[in-house]
Order: sequence, then C-alpha cells, then structure tokens
Amino acid sequence: MNLSNSSSKLNWRLVFIHFIASWFIYHALWQFSYLSDYPLLEKISHLDYSGSGKDMEHRMSMLTLMTVVFRVAGILIGFAISLWLSLKHKWYWANSVIVLIVTSLFFFLDRFYYSSIRFIFDFPGRIFNSDWDIIVTNGLIMLIIGMVIFLMDRSINYINRNGSKKVPNKAKGKR
Repeated sequence: MNLSNSSSKLNWRLVFIHFIASWFIYHALWQFSYLSDYPLLEKISHLDYSGSGKDMEHRMSMLTLMTVVFRVAGILIGFAISLWLSLKHKWYWANSVIVLIVTSLFFFLDRFYYSSIRFIFDFPGRIFNSDWDIIVTNGLIMLIIGMVIFLMDRSINYINRNGSKKVPNKAKGKR
C-alpha cells in the first residue's frame, strides 16, 4: 500500500468526531480520578492540612499519580472505542491512531486551556454541596456525552457523508 492510497483513506470527519468523544471520556476519567482518595480531597477543599507531613506528602503523590493513570486510561479507552468503531464500520484504522496522537497531545497541553473552559463543564455538578456529588455528576455527564457522540447514528452518518454508507434508522423497520 503506497502513501497516496493511505492518505486517501484518512477521514478527517472521523478524526474530528472521535477526538471530541475521546476528549469527553478523557475528562470524565480525569474527574473520577479524584475519587481515588476522596478523604484527602475533602481535607484539601476544607484547607485542613492536619496529619503527619510524610503521610500527606505520600497521599498527595499517590493522588497525583492516580490522576495521571486515569487520564492515560481515558486516552486509551477513547482510542479503543475509536478503533473498535473503525473496524466495525470498515473505516481505515489509521484514523483511530491519529485520534490517539491528537488526544495524547492534548494530555500535555491540557493545563493551558482547560482551566479557561472548565466552568462550562463543571456547571452541572454545582447544584450539589458535596464534592463527591460534584465530581460524580460532572464525570458521568462527560462520560455520557462522549459515548453518545461515539455511538450516535448522526455522528456515524456524518463520518460516512463522503462515502455512501448510511446507518439505517432502527425504528423505521420495526412495527
């Protein structure tokens, strides 16, 4: 397979849609990572730094490590779903690799832009008083949005728009 044949199989619509869906899954898991040591999160949010210094240092290090692990897991889960859908719909698998690369780049750039748009995505959970409720609500909403974007017929039809395949409407055929 030559390079021009490979580049003609690239579908930038797929890359765009799957990147957005992967981004939501990535951020959902990032939210959930804070639950790995929820008592520490409660202490930090209430500015309670009591306890031994070594214990707090260890717990903060572990929370930071778990945050990175969950974020990487979010990237890999988004890639796995993208690859599964690409194989299922007979799309070129390299599109999913591009999604993985772009999402990984955002892993390193996230600290620069996410703080400016975070209030939009953290808004739904603000109706609760508990940090746990806020984290779970925001994480679940982002996870659901990501999965809906991945699996929605409208997304699949948008990806296929430059092809001839259409996803049939399941409701029309059943009586």
